[in-house]
Amino acid sequence: MIRNVLLICAFALSLSSCSKSNEEEPPIKLSTIVGTWLEYAYLNSDNYFTDISNTGYNMYYEFDASNQYAQYTIDESGEKEILHKGVWSYSAESQQIYVEEERGWNLYISVEFDNEINDGLHRATFDIKGRTPLQSSTIKVKRIIQ
Repeated sequence: MIRNVLLICAFALSLSSCSKSNEEEPPIKLSTIVGTWLEYAYLNSDNYFTDISNTGYNMYYEFDASNQYAQYTIDESGEKEILHKGVWSYSAESQQIYVEEERGWNLYISVEFDNEINDGLHRATFDIKGRTPLQSSTIKVKRIIQ
């Protein structure tokens, strides 16, 4: 009888320790990337990030809720200058975005989320693999519109 009670207690303790470990996930685990992400730094050839926050040469990556994708810049008059368009899908498990562009210049984007929120904005690193080396880059982004 005492042995059964001890077994039940041990089983209950193991269940409670399992549930606690599930609760201790990173504070920010984004299951979606919907929104507009602004590039603020890029990985240069010397293998460190160059800040381009205030240069005006920032790229925007827009992933809308209807799975439409646009990559664009903003010109001097404040208008969007769309460079690439397509549809996107996201795997939360692998943290990869697949972008199927209209012209066939498809992208694979690995996302590494920053667990800190700076300036009230989510931040991440996008490792972009395109069809050509010119399409491929590693950039730091912040979500400016959700």
